[in-house]
Amino acid sequence: MGRGFLRTLNGLEPGIGAALVGLVAFSVYLRTLAPTVMWYDMGELATASHVLGIAHNTGYPLYILLGKLFTLIPIGDVAYRVNLMSAVFAALTVVVVYLVIHRLTGSWLASSLGSLTVVFSSTLWASANWAESYPLNAFSTALITLLLLRWRESGRIRELYLVFLVFGLSLGNHRLIVLLLPGMLMFLWAGRGSLSAGRLLRCGLLFLLGLSIYIYLPLRGSQDPDLNWAQSANWRTYLSMFLTGSSPGNHWDFAFLGRLNILSVFPWNEFTPFGLALAALGLIHTWRRRRLFAVYGLSLCVLVGLVALSYGIHNVYNYFIPAYLMLGVWIGCGAQALLSFVFQRVELRRLQWAYSGHYLFLPVATVLLLLPVSLLARNLPRVDRSDDYSAYDFALTTLERVKPHSTIVADSWTASPFWYLQLVEGYRRDVFISPVFSAQGEDVNEFIAEQFEKGRPVYVAEGLRGDLETIRNEYYVQPVVLNSVETMATNVLPKPEYKDDLVPRGSFYRVLQEKPSLTVDDVPENARLSVPFGGATLVGFQAEPAPGQRGDVMRLVYYWRLSEKTDKNLQATVLFTDENDRVDSRRGFPLWWQGWELGGGIRPTSEWEQGEIIKEEYYVLIPRSLDAGLYRVRMRVGEGPRVDPAGPSDVDSGDV
Repeated sequence: MGRGFLRTLNGLEPGIGAALVGLVAFSVYLRTLAPTVMWYDMGELATASHVLGIAHNTGYPLYILLGKLFTLIPIGDVAYRVNLMSAVFAALTVVVVYLVIHRLTGSWLASSLGSLTVVFSSTLWASANWAESYPLNAFSTALITLLLLRWRESGRIRELYLVFLVFGLSLGNHRLIVLLLPGMLMFLWAGRGSLSAGRLLRCGLLFLLGLSIYIYLPLRGSQDPDLNWAQSANWRTYLSMFLTGSSPGNHWDFAFLGRLNILSVFPWNEFTPFGLALAALGLIHTWRRRRLFAVYGLSLCVLVGLVALSYGIHNVYNYFIPAYLMLGVWIGCGAQALLSFVFQRVELRRLQWAYSGHYLFLPVATVLLLLPVSLLARNLPRVDRSDDYSAYDFALTTLERVKPHSTIVADSWTASPFWYLQLVEGYRRDVFISPVFSAQGEDVNEFIAEQFEKGRPVYVAEGLRGDLETIRNEYYVQPVVLNSVETMATNVLPKPEYKDDLVPRGSFYRVLQEKPSLTVDDVPENARLSVPFGGATLVGFQAEPAPGQRGDVMRLVYYWRLSEKTDKNLQATVLFTDENDRVDSRRGFPLWWQGWELGGGIRPTSEWEQGEIIKEEYYVLIPRSLDAGLYRVRMRVGEGPRVDPAGPSDVDSGDV
């Protein structure tokens, strides 16, 4: 690397370097972008954007309006276009982070290191792959930070005016932006000498102008859009959506001492010990040279930490993103401080010359850039959603199989892909999708009874929430599509290494008022076999279609017979393995499997008679991410709770 080339790099305009980093970020995010609708808020926001609806509290008016613009882009399906919006705003976020670091350090290398570290950090990257409000909030956070810095340095009042306009608008996306307010007030106090009453009044008016985006809620709510969480549509509803969100006090728990560890384990996983050490060095460096900015950043991180400790939702780790942006800035500042220290130690007199010293610059830069490179290598397989059709395939499979004018009981996690197929693609509008599991205080069994009184068949989709045992107290619940709903690895705050993983756990059930008979007289001749599993013998098996293709829906039929009467209730787990006996898995969780209680939760084995033949019929989705080839059905049967397919088990097993 020659000196002339390095001088050219040093002389680059900050905007060029920022644009290059943004291009890298967008290219990576585009490569890993989810191709269609996803679960939970991601599917809901995509659908609401298309129909110009009102999303769950707080309504997300800014997001919905911007999302509508992205739905007009003629590429992919509607959900892909709204997913694309997340990638765009995440890439714009790192562009602004680059500019912030460059304004603090004047170094293209420090700016590149800090911003690329943010690009490949797993939480921002994961949220950039699907329709979520966090990338837009991250962009607003970074933009307000840059504008405050520019106002403080230049004194141009227009920068401050933009701060308040963006702040007001951002409240129409996510209230997490409020955590910037103390830092904003610090900047105002520091620059109070240049602020007249008239200027402050204009700042307030611009804030209200941005906040007026919430007028969308009553205007659109009065038109009763297809997707409308503002029920009933009156001023109290809209005020509640704006002020308190969905559940004032419902998720807040200030006894957070038991959660203190998340303040260390999540950032540690996000940036590695080396990255956090650089961030600490950068904070010290910033404290000595830009104390106001250091206090601004610290206040943001402290408030983010308090929210993360006290707001008990399963994906609260996404709330760390504003703090992660600040850590990325400090990582860049830390790199600058480290470079300055190294050059001073070798007694180089001029820093500019040191940057052009090819014999020293290259190894130091290489070591520093290992941080974002290592994050890229580690996180790419974790967050890649480019072949994830699970939500779309599940919703299509189940809607194809439910009876006309059915009701599907779900939570907001599994309801959203159903809504997408109905409201965006116009499929099976006769089916009523109710997220009653996510409604506070609703009696699910009473709701089901009302549906039966209306003559509607009822089904249940198993997601993050919902108690099937409560339903079983009054009804029979029979599995139909097994283990095809992807949920988080746990329904509570997962460990950092699993936070970006969705694994197939939830199933789809039919609710019955009368107990069906599972007994058959005989096994079809082409399905007969004999595989003993302790007290139960699998005497028949069918799979259709055979062979199946990736993305197909496979119908599996099992025929069982007891060799002798038992008081045990047996559980079955099926793993589909390739020719090398390998289970395709994601970070230890199998991607293609089935687990159920023999008798389908209708007639457990303790109620079977000796010699009778029990027929069970289930559907399973063949994951599109599987490698092509021949797969075997490996079954394990045992007593007690459902066998964990990811771990060892002392049960009878065999090949089908």
